[in-house]
Amino acid sequence: MMARQTRNVPDDSTQSQMRISIVLLALTVTSAAVDAVTFLALGHAFATLVTGNVLLLGFAVVRGGPVLGPALAVTAFVVGVAAAHAVIVRVSTRGRRWFIAALAAETAVICSAGIYAAAVSGSQGLPAHAKPVVIVLLACAMGWRNRAMVDVDIPEMPTTVAQTTLVKTISDLLPFHSGTARASALTRARRAATILGMFTGAAAGTLLLRLGPGPTLLVVAGIEAAVTAIYARTPRLRPPAVAEPP
Repeated sequence: MMARQTRNVPDDSTQSQMRISIVLLALTVTSAAVDAVTFLALGHAFATLVTGNVLLLGFAVVRGGPVLGPALAVTAFVVGVAAAHAVIVRVSTRGRRWFIAALAAETAVICSAGIYAAAVSGSQGLPAHAKPVVIVLLACAMGWRNRAMVDVDIPEMPTTVAQTTLVKTISDLLPFHSGTARASALTRARRAATILGMFTGAAAGTLLLRLGPGPTLLVVAGIEAAVTAIYARTPRLRPPAVAEPP
């Protein structure tokens, strides 16, 4: 009897890492969509790209321009980071897992922003008095996300920024290499996915704004809720224990 041939298949660890990368890609898309809402519909402020707010404030100091939106976004972002840090540290010291709860909390805040915006203006643009409320909620959620991603510790997929990832991607494509080993195929795929996810999320968020800021944010919250539920209930989507967030 002929010996049965075996196929070369990725080990479970590699498959798990690929699957969690899909989860982080979805979060990358949603963070870019959130920034599309805040920048295009709420008065030139960023919920995710907080360095952009610092630049906008610097421009405003010299040439004038909107200050309230960027200032509120920076402040709320810091509050979100601090809140996430306090919760993650406390939960981690008790030996409990926090990642699913962190995703659920972020989703709830984004959903709250969407419900508020939809209640105030439906599918229309937000009135001036409502914009600061939505900016604060979204920036707080993205500050929370950024702090969570620090402990998730997958550098190629931070889900909120792409500058360093873009630099590494370009370096991989150039024919000149340093003495360090070339990045693995999974790492290169993650870098490319981050850049593509940012672009896709920004474009999708801009298109969805035709529905209004409130409905757009509710769509974003729905995507995040689905991602959270799938990650929590499907064991195969979880990374191996050594790589899983605490």
